[in-house]
Amino acid sequence: MKVEIRRTGGFAGLEEELASLDTAKMSPDQVRQLEERIRSMAFFGLASSFGTHITGADLYRFRITVEDGSRRHTVEFPDHDSPELTPLRELVQTLVR
Repeated sequence: MKVEIRRTGGFAGLEEELASLDTAKMSPDQVRQLEERIRSMAFFGLASSFGTHITGADLYRFRITVEDGSRRHTVEFPDHDSPELTPLRELVQTLVR
């Protein structure tokens, strides 16, 4: 499994890669935790965009892309404390250290 997290926006409107993970390079315990988190949030079944109603001139937006074998899915959402975004924000916080 591969996971990439990118952030865009903010005052300067930049795009940056925050994390790029490959489970082939992780410990078995880390792999288990990541796969469990992805599975528990049903990531591959999520809509491709969340929080489109949330606006702000300097808001960051996150883009999480997960590849698992032949499956590839990307989810985009704003950096906002809306309850619907909590699982996605927690995933970003866990993987970006």
